[in-house]
Amino acid sequence: MVYGGKPSRGCRTCRARRIKCDEGKPTCKQCAKSKRECAGYRNEFEIVHRDQTKSTVRRMTKALNKSRSTTTSTLPSPRPSPTRQQTPDPIATLTVPLAQRAICYFASNFLYVPLGHMPHGHMDYLVPLIDCAPPDSALRSAFNACAIAALGNREKANNVNLTNLSLREHTVALAKTHAALGNPATASSDATLATVLLLGLYESITAIKESRMLAWRSHVDGAIQIVKLRGREQMRSTKTGTLLFQAVRHQVLGRALTSGTPPPLGSDWWMDDIGDGSHLLPGAAMHRFALRASELRAEAAALLNGITRTVENIALMQNMAHRVYLLDQEIASCLLALPPNLRFKTLCWLSYEEVGLSPGRPNNYSKLEVFPGRVDMYPDFVTARTWNTARTIRLVLASLGIRLAAWLNMPADYRTTAEYARSKAICEDTIADVIASVPYHLGWHTKQPGLFGNDTDRSGFVCGHEDAIKALPAWFLVWALTCVKNHDMATDEQRIWVKGRLRYIADHVGMKYANLVNDLELRFPSMFIRQDGTMPSADPLRAGTFKGRPDPVSAKRTAVTTPRTPESMVSGGRRPSP
Repeated sequence: MVYGGKPSRGCRTCRARRIKCDEGKPTCKQCAKSKRECAGYRNEFEIVHRDQTKSTVRRMTKALNKSRSTTTSTLPSPRPSPTRQQTPDPIATLTVPLAQRAICYFASNFLYVPLGHMPHGHMDYLVPLIDCAPPDSALRSAFNACAIAALGNREKANNVNLTNLSLREHTVALAKTHAALGNPATASSDATLATVLLLGLYESITAIKESRMLAWRSHVDGAIQIVKLRGREQMRSTKTGTLLFQAVRHQVLGRALTSGTPPPLGSDWWMDDIGDGSHLLPGAAMHRFALRASELRAEAAALLNGITRTVENIALMQNMAHRVYLLDQEIASCLLALPPNLRFKTLCWLSYEEVGLSPGRPNNYSKLEVFPGRVDMYPDFVTARTWNTARTIRLVLASLGIRLAAWLNMPADYRTTAEYARSKAICEDTIADVIASVPYHLGWHTKQPGLFGNDTDRSGFVCGHEDAIKALPAWFLVWALTCVKNHDMATDEQRIWVKGRLRYIADHVGMKYANLVNDLELRFPSMFIRQDGTMPSADPLRAGTFKGRPDPVSAKRTAVTTPRTPESMVSGGRRPSP
């Protein structure tokens, strides 16, 4: 990396406009003269960090290069190949050692650190742990396995089988982790817990067989046991321990939502320190909502399993339906109350023609980068994940509300009820919001500099720039897209497009787990309603049919829905599209 000159300390607005800033406080005179909103200044840590990413990677490289000769540190550099001349960066491919390429790729795609206005990161606990880990530790082997596997899914190295190499490192990491767990001195250490979390990530990167679909859950269960062994107070006594605790908590809610089971140890055990959540960052607040939703869904499923229709049980189910509704409204109110710096903005609206479709002709939605309609942009990828976490929770709750309405109204058709109409509208709006977030996650906005100016210094990755597709935000998308793909309220066009994006994440970004979930053909809530024995005679999956007549709700729905504005998150609260 060459010296790029003295780093600018100007405000973000002037830097985006590429003009000299007088660095006035609290706002500069340039912004005041042009009547523009001054976006503020980067703090000193962000300015310095932006120029010190190479040193971070150098420290990680130096630490990993101390490993034994059988690890990636001694791998030969790939030899020149005619096919490599077609790559965007052939010089880097031919000159950078493979071990360093794997390290840099992982750091620039998964390690997300807090920078100035962005108070949250992802896996940033790895930087200090890797730096001080012994050369032959399980942590380094797990890190090597993930780094090589991730790089191997995106690029090829001549004469080196990266798949086998990552599998070898993974095998070594498993053996060393087993030994560490058997040693009281290391069984519950930060390094062991971080290793277990990396082993879970490895399953998402490399998943190629259906039998491996749920392999990551075993690592989550292991991480839960480590946290339980150490205790909450001891885990949260250090900064690294707190970050690890939060990472495990996020895995817990993912396991609970995907399995339909309540969170291990209960939601209060994981969230006892946050009170009503009013002081929390939105990510922690969504953790609380997700854990409560998973408990509520598990409780409802237990009630629906063979419950008899008595007056007492009907009242019990009505109370359950009301609790589902209240939790959904609490989530919606929390989202609407977020400050502007944690909200998303509409980047643009794209018509059929602008995304490459021809009205009236057969079109391949699976190949489109953007679905026609709204395209949103977020302050950062972690904030974007928080919003989509909230949306998937709302999809789960709305579907549960429909399921309860089916039981409460049988033998009448539940699709005639106000509860169904309200839940259906929430699902359609939420699906549209998730779809509008996908281009940002997959880097589409970096190809459109004219839409948001030239300030691309938004990335919080340890190294690299936000001018390429990143693996982490793509990984964040997988669960939300899976919920959309499997939901009854998604249109055929939306479902085809989402399946295409999941295939893109697996084949081009390299997160192979997306292929496994993409191949699952499920539908909810109708699948659960059939399981409960409360499905009416007409099939709700047949579009436009409703007991022989047009469905009064879905008849208003066009072939491709136009995403509504963010204000439509609360049912009934809509405004005309701009």
